[in-house]
Amino acid sequence: MRKVEEGLCTGRGSEILMVASLEPPPAGLVLVGRIVPAPGCGVAAAEAVFFRDGRVVALGSEAAVREAAGPRAEVEILPRGAVVLPGFVDGHCHLLWCAAVAAQLDLRDVDSPEELARRVARRAAQLPPGAWIEGYGWDQSRFHPPIWPDRQLLDRAAPEHPVLLRRVCRHVAVANSLALAAAGVHRETPDPAGGRFVRDRETAELTGLLEETAIERVAAARPQPGFAERLAGLLDAIRTAHAAGITAVHTHDVHHPGELEGVLALYAAARERGRPLRVALDVGWEAFADARAWGPSGHGDPWVRMGSIKFFADGSLGGRTAALREPYADGDGQERGMLRHPPEELAAHVAAAAAAGYQVAIHCIGDRAVDVALQAVAAARGRGGPGRHRLIHVQVMAPEHPGRLAAAGVVAEIQPRFLASDLVFVEERLGPERSRYAYAWRSLLEAGVPLSAGSDAPIEPIPPLDGVQAAVTRDNLAGDPPGGWHPQQKLTVGEALRAYTAGAACGALAEGLWGSLLPGALADAVVLGADPEQVSPGEIRRIPVLATYVGGVPVYRAR
Repeated sequence: MRKVEEGLCTGRGSEILMVASLEPPPAGLVLVGRIVPAPGCGVAAAEAVFFRDGRVVALGSEAAVREAAGPRAEVEILPRGAVVLPGFVDGHCHLLWCAAVAAQLDLRDVDSPEELARRVARRAAQLPPGAWIEGYGWDQSRFHPPIWPDRQLLDRAAPEHPVLLRRVCRHVAVANSLALAAAGVHRETPDPAGGRFVRDRETAELTGLLEETAIERVAAARPQPGFAERLAGLLDAIRTAHAAGITAVHTHDVHHPGELEGVLALYAAARERGRPLRVALDVGWEAFADARAWGPSGHGDPWVRMGSIKFFADGSLGGRTAALREPYADGDGQERGMLRHPPEELAAHVAAAAAAGYQVAIHCIGDRAVDVALQAVAAARGRGGPGRHRLIHVQVMAPEHPGRLAAAGVVAEIQPRFLASDLVFVEERLGPERSRYAYAWRSLLEAGVPLSAGSDAPIEPIPPLDGVQAAVTRDNLAGDPPGGWHPQQKLTVGEALRAYTAGAACGALAEGLWGSLLPGALADAVVLGADPEQVSPGEIRRIPVLATYVGGVPVYRAR
């Protein structure tokens, strides 16, 4: 059993099936059909699984499981062709941001600055003067022409409303003059540490574009939603997660001091209202004192546990704030993005978090940021804590980086769905040589780096099957480019499923509990209408989710 659990992180598992040696229980649920208890981990499929008291009790042949369950257990026969997998674990998302964006302008399909302005003007006509207008999802690389929006555009669209619109990556935003004024930001305002108020190169006037920490300076000026409004959004977000087969998430929801208690209350209230979800909660470094008052990584209960202390080394590739060793290929020859912290400062903070008993997670997208993150992890080595630190995204790497990540013992937290979205600009932005080492999931895996996969929702859609397909096809999810972009970096279906189940559980320090259906694991499962390993790769994301179970209780059933 221990051998199998150890294999959940690495994929080197066992072929055995297990049936618990227990007295026949008085109740529980038996699922009969094709059961895949640990995708990609070398554990053979079973005919049945038995859930009781929120745990997996037995796994194996139908006859053996029925005998272990006893005559009083409920038995559910799966539809022909269906498969039971461990509940998906989203290894990286922002669930409370998912809850918040439901009330904001969805700008993901906007294709021009003019259309952006029209959407803002329509919302302004529906609101009283002075009410804030927020939106998300715009991407200048998809505009025709691909130019950045500015404050003058928004001033004309909404002259009586503060406006703040976040780019799809959330590392860049654009604000109008009223929003800047509400935040006390003007021409002479100095840039905050780790961010920038973008200025016109000729006039030095504010353009309205905000990078990294500058966004939060403006966002802090808007009215904050109340508990009831936030809870309503969270219930919707969890409902969406359940419908996608997600039973656990690693979510970064605590960003500022004083937020932790309210976030814990929100998840407790959601559970009380019939929306249970397993949560590993990332806490930003700015709220480190609150995390220390709560407990170290792994502290909590079966529902909400302390995850990691989260750091940002850089920004985003699409927003041009990812920190690169060499200039952007489509820039002015000087532009290399930005680091959010001086390297020595980041290393000191990471070491302090590790010494206090915490796993750390470092957002690093550019190759320069990967360098800095690895230096910080090296500084934390031997300081204590649970180890198994995480590097988030690792989108652009140098050839030596996979080996260095493996030597550092870190988990690579990847978002395969990013590639499907970024294909419109990534080759031009990085150039052909650097592109060979971008989104290099196969290289990471072959170097021995455990992969934990997630959506980064609401940056990308939350369904894990979208990410599984992107990892397998390396295209835009519509077949372009044919054969996939740098196809040598593709994952197999089993490897991708492992990254969204046992791999993501490993990243959350929850292996053996989440991400498998081995006896003793939590009874969290998803029933799919077809086995992802038995359909065409281009059809994986279309496989229907038939049911989702959390703690052996159905929380979603397809109609």
